[in-house]
Amino acid sequence: MSHLKLNRRSLLIGSAATTLAAPSIVSANILGGGPLGQGTTPLKHGIVTVADFGDVKIHSYQSPDLTGCVTTHVIETPERLVFVDGQRSVIYGQEIRDYAEATGKPVDRMIISHLHPDHWFGAYQFRDVPIYSFAETQAEIDQLGEFFIEISIESLGEHVPPTKVVPNRVIEHGATEVIDGVTFEFRHVTDAESDNMMTIYLPDQKVLIAQDMLYNNCHLFCGHGNFDGWKTGLLEMQKDTSFDLVLPGHGPTAGSRQAIDDALVYLDYTQAAYAKAATGDELKAAILERYPSYLAAGLVDIQNLFLFPKT
Repeated sequence: MSHLKLNRRSLLIGSAATTLAAPSIVSANILGGGPLGQGTTPLKHGIVTVADFGDVKIHSYQSPDLTGCVTTHVIETPERLVFVDGQRSVIYGQEIRDYAEATGKPVDRMIISHLHPDHWFGAYQFRDVPIYSFAETQAEIDQLGEFFIEISIESLGEHVPPTKVVPNRVIEHGATEVIDGVTFEFRHVTDAESDNMMTIYLPDQKVLIAQDMLYNNCHLFCGHGNFDGWKTGLLEMQKDTSFDLVLPGHGPTAGSRQAIDDALVYLDYTQAAYAKAATGDELKAAILERYPSYLAAGLVDIQNLFLFPKT
């Protein structure tokens, strides 16, 4: 199979008119108790899990399966709120904003990790604050944003924003910024789940916000075909001992490195299945047979629009 590169518009038009050391989500003071059900707060739509580091808390919101169990992470500093990714829904984006603003603290900014609309549709509810990304992501959303909206209206309806949300501030690759006393390191990743991606490291808290470099108990979106590059990035993450807690872009915040191992196995399997499959239906059947309990099966259908474009 060929290695896919952007132009996503032409493809889609054709097809669619180790236990962790403290502090961690396991051992930190978590609102409501421990992880995986005990430390979660159900909202009307999504679920929030909180890792408490004292003056800094990280609120991780997971959306329903409808939008791929995608996560938004809110870093609550002593005086401000920093949001990482904005959901695939204006409804869910507003829900996590309302939840976080109940702290009485103002929103400092929204940060968009990459192009895919499940990470910026809900950022429409943050148009009044600075919205940051890498320059590549800014350009990609500007180029493809309206098209993503167009092809999502039928399936998502009221969840879709009326206009694209293009980041209005640029973060440099490898930049470090201190926001209200909290150090953020912005890392650029290429040729993985998307062609350009951001991960964020908080060295004082020893937290890696991996976003879509990592999924947990969810089907991985492999639509860009960057299997080898993604696996290389995950192997580097696997070797990195600087973080105690890794936060995924999709699925439950479990606080375990096991998700990295699981993702590598998933990518190996899906890459081999893709090489054998003649159609998207064949690939989907193979993936669902191997991973019947994984969440967000709809992501497999979306990825197949990319991997098997109609001519």
